[in-house]
Amino acid sequence: MPVQVKAAARANESRLKKAKPEEKLESAGMMRWLLTYADMITLLLALFIILFSISTISKVKYQALVHDISGGFNNQYAINNPPNGGQIGEGQGQQGEKTLAQLQQQIQSYVQQHNLQTQVQTRIERRGLVVTLLTNALYDEGSAQLRPKTEALLDQVGGLLKVGTNDIRVEGYTDNTPIATSQYPTNWELSTARAVGVTRWLVEHVKIAPDRISASGFGEYRPKYPNDTPEHKALNRRVEMVILSSAAQAASEEQRPARPAAPAPPAEKKP
Repeated sequence: MPVQVKAAARANESRLKKAKPEEKLESAGMMRWLLTYADMITLLLALFIILFSISTISKVKYQALVHDISGGFNNQYAINNPPNGGQIGEGQGQQGEKTLAQLQQQIQSYVQQHNLQTQVQTRIERRGLVVTLLTNALYDEGSAQLRPKTEALLDQVGGLLKVGTNDIRVEGYTDNTPIATSQYPTNWELSTARAVGVTRWLVEHVKIAPDRISASGFGEYRPKYPNDTPEHKALNRRVEMVILSSAAQAASEEQRPARPAAPAPPAEKKP
């Protein structure tokens, strides 16, 4: 009996010894899925890091990219700042606000050099650069005849206006003092005659293209100031040259009738 017990104990011990390697192998197999899981988590983390880096734009690199791309747009930033400041056709000679400001500065320099501050004024408004000629010093009362010094002034100012291609509107104004002469029955005729006189001088002597310029008279009906004092009346008697801005020029182009096509040259006669 004891012999059988010993034999059974030994058999059980032998069985347990053989089972231990199997348990070790089973434990090692159980760890393999954890390694695979860890690799997958690492790969997912790397993927999300890459996606985050792609979606996050470096401001410095972005500005450098914008600067390089905008090199083809007159070296101005093209993002949120279109070429030519957003002015239509400025690259083709049309005058944007910056160009009008430069022109105003040139006119102001000439006015200051020749002490013409009481005769010439400039301002920039929505429709463009307005050059105001106060008529007290430039015309005789009730006359549209240009004085010699008025002609000299138009030569200088007109030479600056000749550079651009935008339209120029010459507008005549008077105060509300009635006029009734054989030549100018009303202030309409006087204001229009003064505007036409300036227009003709700019076209015939300064050589501004006639299709760029027009004249109109408003009489006493568009005063800058109330006609309540002699000083205000003097400021209302004026001729204004308006150099249209790009926006006003674009609107003017839409309203302008199409120009007729140039006639074809005559065919050469064969001998």
